[in-house]
Amino acid sequence: MKNIKQIVFKLLNDPDPSIRRKAAEELAHADEKAVYPLIKALKDENTAVQEAAMQSLISLGNENRFLINSGEVVTYMVIPLLKEEEAYLRNTAILIIKEIGHRAPELIYKLLKDKDSDIRKFALDLIADIKEGFDGARILPLLKDENGNVRAAAAHALGELGYKEAIPILIECLKDEEWVVFYVLQALAQLKAEEASESIGELLLSTDSLLIKAEAIDTLGKIGTEKVAAPLLKYFPVATKDEKKEIVKALIRIGIIPDGQGLKEEILSIFAEQEWEEKLIALKAVKLLNLVEAVPLIVEEAGALDPSCFDYEEKIEALQETLLSIDSEDELISMIEKNKLKYRAKAFVIKVLGKLRSKKAVPVLIKLLEDIKRDIRIASAKALGEIGDKEVLQPLIKRSTEDPDANVKKAAIEALGMIRVPEAYEPLYHLLEKEAYPDIIEAIVAALISIDQERFLKNLKSYKKEVKQALAGMTYSIDILNMLSQCEDKEVQKAAIYGLGRVATEEAIAKILEFIKSDALELKKAAILALGEANFCSDVLFQCLEDEDPWVRYYAVKSISKACAPEILMEKLIPLLDDPFPPVVIATVEALGEIGGAQVYDILASKREHPHREVKEKIEEVLQKI
Repeated sequence: MKNIKQIVFKLLNDPDPSIRRKAAEELAHADEKAVYPLIKALKDENTAVQEAAMQSLISLGNENRFLINSGEVVTYMVIPLLKEEEAYLRNTAILIIKEIGHRAPELIYKLLKDKDSDIRKFALDLIADIKEGFDGARILPLLKDENGNVRAAAAHALGELGYKEAIPILIECLKDEEWVVFYVLQALAQLKAEEASESIGELLLSTDSLLIKAEAIDTLGKIGTEKVAAPLLKYFPVATKDEKKEIVKALIRIGIIPDGQGLKEEILSIFAEQEWEEKLIALKAVKLLNLVEAVPLIVEEAGALDPSCFDYEEKIEALQETLLSIDSEDELISMIEKNKLKYRAKAFVIKVLGKLRSKKAVPVLIKLLEDIKRDIRIASAKALGEIGDKEVLQPLIKRSTEDPDANVKKAAIEALGMIRVPEAYEPLYHLLEKEAYPDIIEAIVAALISIDQERFLKNLKSYKKEVKQALAGMTYSIDILNMLSQCEDKEVQKAAIYGLGRVATEEAIAKILEFIKSDALELKKAAILALGEANFCSDVLFQCLEDEDPWVRYYAVKSISKACAPEILMEKLIPLLDDPFPPVVIATVEALGEIGGAQVYDILASKREHPHREVKEKIEEVLQKI
C-alpha cells in the first residue's frame, strides 16, 4: 500500500474530516503499525472518522496480516480504553473486542482478575457475547466475587456459554441477593437445569420479591420437564392472580394439567383476557383437558375476528381445530338452537358442525336453510353436504331449484353431489336443462357425475353446448375430451382442446398436435394455448412464430413464455421485437421482462423509440421493473 507514514499523518493532522476518514479506511489494509494511530483516531472530533477508525481496527484484528496474532495485538491495544472516563470510548472498546475477542481469550481472562469490578463485569459481558473460544470453568470463581454485579454477569455468561457443569454452583447462588438471583434463574433456564426444580420451588415459597417469583415461575416453565410440575402446583394455591396465569401457561407448555386446583378457571381466563399468543397456549390446554366450558368463548372469539386481517385464516383454523378436538358437538348445537349468535359466529358454528359430520345437527341445519341471510343458508348447505345424511335430500333439492340467490343454489347443488344420493339425479338433470349461469351449470355437471357418471355420459351428445363446455373444463378423461373435441360446436372443441393441455399426457399432447395443423384458426389458436398449458416446448410452437396470421404468432409467444426455458425464450423471441403486429411485440416484451437481467434490459432499451405508442409504453414499464 502507499507510504503508511503519509496516511497516518493525514489521519492525525489533516483539517478536512473527509480526508481523515478516508485515511482511517485505508489503514484497514495496513500492518500492526496502524493500530496505535487508529486508536488515537477514536478520539477524533468527527464521528465519521471515529466510526472508520473503529471498523479498520476490527478489520485488522480479524485478518492475518501481522507477523503475530493480529487479534491479540488489537485487543491488547484496545483494552486500556475500557478504563477511560468517557463512556463513548469504553463502549467503542467493547464493540471492537466483541468482534475480535475470540482470537484473544487469554487477554480477556486476565481482565477477570482486574481490581476494578467494572472491568471484571465488562470482561464477563464480552465473554457472554463472544462465546466462541471461552471455557465456562474459568468463569466459575466469579460466582463468588465480592461485587454483586460481577456475580450476576458471571451467571449470565455461564448461561450463554451453555456450561452445564455450573448448575450445582448456580443452585447454591439462589441464596444470593435479588439482582444476582434474577440472573442465576435466567442461566438455569438457559441450561434447562431440571435438577434445580426443587430448589427453585423452595425459592418461590420463601422469597418476598415479586420480581424473583415471576422469574422463578418463568424459569420452571422454560426448563419444561415433568419435574417442574410439582413445585409449580405446590405454589399455585398461594400465588397471586397474575402468577396463577403464568403457572398455568408454564404447565400447559409442558403438557401437564392436573384436574382441580382452579386450573380450568385460569385457562378460561387466559383465553378470554390475553393476547393471541397466550390464547394459543390456552387452546392447547382446552384440548388436553377436553374443556367443553371453553366452547362459548371460542365461538365468540371466532365471531369477533375481522376477515380482512392478514392472519384471519390462521386464527380461524386454530379455533376450529380446537373444537374438532374436544366434545363440542352438543354445546355447539345448543348455541345455534338458542339463535342468539351473531352472523359470523353462527356461520363458524355451522361450519364446525359440518366438519364434525354431526348427525344430531341435521334438523337445526335444515331449518337454517331457510335463514334470511344468504351466507347462513350457504354455510348450512355446505355443512349438510359434509354430514351426508339422506334426510337432507329434499331440503337441498328445494334450495337448488327455488332459492333466489345463485350462490345458495350452487352450494346446495354441490352438497347433493357430495351426498351422492341417486334420488337427486333427476331433479338436478332437469335443472340442468333450464339453467343459464355457467358456474351453476358446472356445479350441476360435477354433481351429476359424482352421483352417476355412467348415466350422465350416456346422453353426452344430446347436451347443450354450455354443458359440454363445463364438462370439458373439469374432466381428466382423455376419452371424454377426445369425444368433445369432435363436436360440431367450435366453443366446445376449444374447451376440449384446452382440457387436453390440462391433462398433458403423451396421448393428450399428440391429440393437441393434430389440431395445430387445423385449417380452422380458432382451433389452431386453442391448440397453441393448450401446448403452453401442458408446458410442452417444441419446434411446432417455434414454427407458429412465423405463421402469417398475427394472432397465431401472438398465442405462440404466450405459450412459449409458459413452456420454455429462459435461454430458449431469449433465442426464439428476440426477433419478434421487430414483428409488424404490435400485440405480438407487446407479448414478447412482457415475456422477456419475466426473464429480466442486464442482457434483457439492454435489448429492450435499444427498442425504446419504437414507432407504436403502446409498444413504447410497455417497453418503458418493463424496463422500470427490471
